[in-house]
Amino acid sequence: MNNLLKKSIKKYQKVQDLAYGVQKLSNKIRTKSKEAIALLRRDNIKESKKNIKETEELFKLINKIIKKNRELLNQSFYKEAVEEYIEAITYFNFLTSSKTKIPDFIKVGAEEIISGTCDFTGELVRRAVTIANLKNLQDLTLYQKAVENVAQELTKVGFRGKLRQKYDEVERNLRKLEDILYDIKLKK
Repeated sequence: MNNLLKKSIKKYQKVQDLAYGVQKLSNKIRTKSKEAIALLRRDNIKESKKNIKETEELFKLINKIIKKNRELLNQSFYKEAVEEYIEAITYFNFLTSSKTKIPDFIKVGAEEIISGTCDFTGELVRRAVTIANLKNLQDLTLYQKAVENVAQELTKVGFRGKLRQKYDEVERNLRKLEDILYDIKLKK
């Protein structure tokens, strides 16, 4: 019995060490993704792209660890890192009109794509608040249409839990953009 316990503890510790490595890298990915988003808010496309590339390199490091235990893909810290990356890449693609794809080596689930896209709509609201004036009416209308399209796609599904909250955020973001546009048009 004592040998079985010792083997089990050793096996458990090995998995915990792997998880710690993935968690540490996932936290760096989240930070770099958030930095990329913040840089996009300030129209610093070049530095934002650099941060996005750095996150992709961190995902490659994670993949080396995950090969030893595929179940680590299901950990919340990994999923949160993917979600933050999705938000950053979606925002980047929107602002730059590029078609940068998510690399195949990043393991992305449907929930992470939905969540990251929902969070992206919040970034459009932040940007709209910053640039809200009559001369930017065309951009603001584009932001409103983008959020409207996301909301329209999301209405096709009945969400629960976290995704329901994300859907509700998109609806609130759409309302905020509509209010911004309404206020600007009144001033016209």
